[in-house]
Order: sequence, then structure tokens, then C-alpha cells
Amino acid sequence: MIYTVTFNPAIDKTAEVDQLIVGGLNRLANIRQDAAGKGINVSKTLKSMGISSICTGFLAGDTGQWIESAIQKMGIETRFFWVDGQTRTNLKVLNAQMELTELNEPGPEVHENAILKLLGFLNENIQPKDVVVLSGNVSPGVSKDIYRRIIEQVHAAKGQVILDADGDLFAQGLSARPDVIKPNAYELGQYFGLETEPDVQEAIALARKLLNEDTRLVVVSRGSKGSLFVTEKEGFVVDALKIEFHSAVGAGDAMVTGLARALAEEMNLEQTIDLAVALSAGACMTKGTQPADLKVVEELKKKVKKEKAYEN
Repeated sequence: MIYTVTFNPAIDKTAEVDQLIVGGLNRLANIRQDAAGKGINVSKTLKSMGISSICTGFLAGDTGQWIESAIQKMGIETRFFWVDGQTRTNLKVLNAQMELTELNEPGPEVHENAILKLLGFLNENIQPKDVVVLSGNVSPGVSKDIYRRIIEQVHAAKGQVILDADGDLFAQGLSARPDVIKPNAYELGQYFGLETEPDVQEAIALARKLLNEDTRLVVVSRGSKGSLFVTEKEGFVVDALKIEFHSAVGAGDAMVTGLARALAEEMNLEQTIDLAVALSAGACMTKGTQPADLKVVEELKKKVKKEKAYEN
């Protein structure tokens, strides 16, 4: 089973304007509303591929009820824990050039008693080789060591973890040696104290420093410049696919979905690359946080171009 953990879900409202006018009136068009949050986005994309997952995390208030109902209507199993307040609503505005402006609320506080319920749920349910996806920021009031705590618990049950986070969450999570990590190039450089984004060769060298007996794959996303897939035995530089671009919203989550499926099904590295990159590119072709059509993903997989960077 694949479990996705979303500490700070949201209703994502996505809209378009010809030109975003700061301090003026903006009339929105093509408005859509989605249940979102990075883990939820992963579960939605898994569902689009016919793969089951359990969506867990924290919800609050009327907005939380709307999110849970929307997810369940998709046929996704949920096990959320309820806290006081209201789950956040985020506004994402695209101008005519497809430049994204995001206005994100902080979300409700999550206290230790609620976190212990989540940890208890995972402890009771995780089986060997299950995959747990930890992605995104956490709610106000949550300690930055929470991903480390979850990773240690999942590993104790012989489960597997994908970590997609930044800052202290990333740094502390790394100390528990997750199986797969997916920083972007800026986050990778930031972790190693760089002031600028590393170039390809530097990013590969830094990513290889994060490998160990448990952390077997590091994926470095580079936006429009593509991505890097790094293991102990080999590494690949992967080009960004040329697509009809609509929005980068959810592209990173779609890539994580590919990594989760690949880990669960024990795909080899090249299969993992093709799936993860195609899903990410497909997400850029849709509006809001909708998963790409599977036929589109299959066609995109055929177009993935990768160059081997090294082989041991």
C-alpha cells in the first residue's frame, strides 16, 4: 500500500487573468477549485493510474469537510485526523504568460495529541515494503523534526519513505535516511550552504553525497532545465519535455507519484525516470491540480530523453 501524508491540505482555487495588476482590480476567469496539498495531489494522480493509496494527515472545519468529501468521491481511501480551526484555501493566479502568483493561507495549528494519533495509525498499519510519501510543509505548531520521527517509525516497520521537503524539514528528515529524496536544485544547494543554484555537475556531486545504504535514489528537479536521477551505480541527466505548457502547479507532486509507484513496483531506474518525468510533464499540461490523461502520459514516456552522467 502507498500512504500519502499531508500535514497542511488546502482548497486550491486556480484562476487566470490577462495581466495581474497589483493594487488594482483583477477580474478572474477560468476559475476551478480542487482538493489539494502535496500528498493529496499524489493520491489523486495514483488514482488516475488505477493505483490505490490511503490519504492521511490533518483537516479542520467546513473546508476540511469539503476536501475529504471531494477526495472520497474520487474513490480514494482517507484517514484524516481532525483539528480545530479551518483548513486553508489558497489562490493561484496565472497571467497570459502562464506566470504563477500564489496566495497561500497558513492553515490551522496541529498539536502533539493529533500528531500522536497519526503516528499511532501508521504504526498499526504499515507493512513491510509499504511506501509512505512525506511531502510539503507542515502546519503551524508542528516541530521540524516530525518527518524524521515518521521516517524512523516507518523504517522500524520495514516500510519505505519518499521525502519531498525543504529547509529544516528536509535537513532533519535526511538524518533518518529516507529511501528516496526529491529536492529541487535550489533546495539541494541551500542544504549544502551554496548561495547560488548548482550547475548540473555540481548538483550531481552534491546529490551523490546524500546516498547511503538506505537512501538509494536522489532526484533533483530543475524546472524547465529538466531533472537529475542519481544512484550509487549510475546517474542520468534528463531533459525537460517539450509540451503545450499550461501551469507548473502540481508538477513536482506528479513526479513524486511516479517515484512512489516505481518504488512500490520495484521498477528499474530507467523505467522510473520515464514514468516520473512523463507524469510531471503531463501535469504541466492540465489546469489546476488535475492529473494528466493516461494516454498522454504513455505518449510522453516515449519522448523522455536521458543521458547517462556516470556508471560505476
